Amino acid sequence: MDSFQQVLFWLIAGSKGGTNRARILFALEKEPMNSNVLSKKVKLDYKTTQHHINLLLENHLIVRTGDKYGQIFFISPQLKDNWSLFKKLFEKKVLKEESK
Repeated sequence: MDSFQQVLFWLIAGSKGGTNRARILFALEKEPMNSNVLSKKVKLDYKTTQHHINLLLENHLIVRTGDKYGQIFFISPQLKDNWSLFKKLFEKKVLKEESK
């Protein structure tokens, strides 16, 4: 497992906020959007969404374009290359949470 895959595992399957981060990534995979629209789409508080966006940006799972206020977020090329792994990790996390 390379370092990007390890980070992906930690952010999605290995931490408490992984489910919310996965929901954000699934939403962005369907359609790039700004943080305000994204927070409404995934039904999370704006500040919570911002927290997860910052983690995803820092770890290169998403990228942004535009000025500070009008930034649009996209799935990163690295994540696109590892999308099937991301989906497997998310499915494992969901199954693990359902079995509790």
